[in-house]
Amino acid sequence: MIKSNASIHVFAPHQALQEYVQNYCYFCLGEGADQMSALDMYPVEYAQLSFVLDEYHEFRESGTNKVDSYPLCFVGLLDQGRSFDLFPKRVVQILFKPYGAFKLLGIPQRYLSNQGTDVQLLFPETVSLKEQLRDVSDSPAEVISLLENWLLKRLIASAKIDVNAIALACAEIQREGGLVRIEELCRKVGMSTTTLGEQFREKVGFSPKTFSRIVRFNNINNFISENHSVNWQELVYTFGFFDQNHFIKEFKHFYGCTPSQWHSRQNQQI
Repeated sequence: MIKSNASIHVFAPHQALQEYVQNYCYFCLGEGADQMSALDMYPVEYAQLSFVLDEYHEFRESGTNKVDSYPLCFVGLLDQGRSFDLFPKRVVQILFKPYGAFKLLGIPQRYLSNQGTDVQLLFPETVSLKEQLRDVSDSPAEVISLLENWLLKRLIASAKIDVNAIALACAEIQREGGLVRIEELCRKVGMSTTTLGEQFREKVGFSPKTFSRIVRFNNINNFISENHSVNWQELVYTFGFFDQNHFIKEFKHFYGCTPSQWHSRQNQQI
């Protein structure tokens, strides 16, 4: 999830990819973007591959000197917020379902979570793809078409990669809003706790418990964003926390601020 004065246009994936790709997004910063202090990214239930459309394509995380300048960048799942004070203005993104990137890219996601990776290092053939994308960079629809054709070829190459059990487990966690017992989840997918954990780390990037926390906090964020008035005590127990201190500690891990501070931000944006 990106919080800024940005416009986002969403495109549906090809039918053959819908099981693995959530959607495509054209992301463009709005007026006054040059004066923005930060671009904030928060944990969500998808990994993403981004192609930067403008020539200026550097990312710098706030408080660090590390600058990434990958025109094609893959970002695995995040389990904590990140803030950038240097960033491009126009980006086309492929948003993968939790297990979709593993299926289509074939790379263990535990190596790619919480960081950005240069796609050209993972797939040397994308050097020529990058040049094709540059040629049509003024047309987001054509950019998406080229990226999608590449994904369709990856789908054929990955025919033997099986993510069905993990897809079922992710769907169950999402259906339960992240409030699912791991033992019950193991029973439903026919795996031991150890095997399920190993499969999740390889195909999703985190353990099933961490993924459940991400899902739960996405639901909390949606609830806070949609309600002007929040009964925090009731929210704590509705979303399955032991007490308010536990909730606040977890919330600050994900969003870098207290729930009331976050709620105040949401109201200011309305």
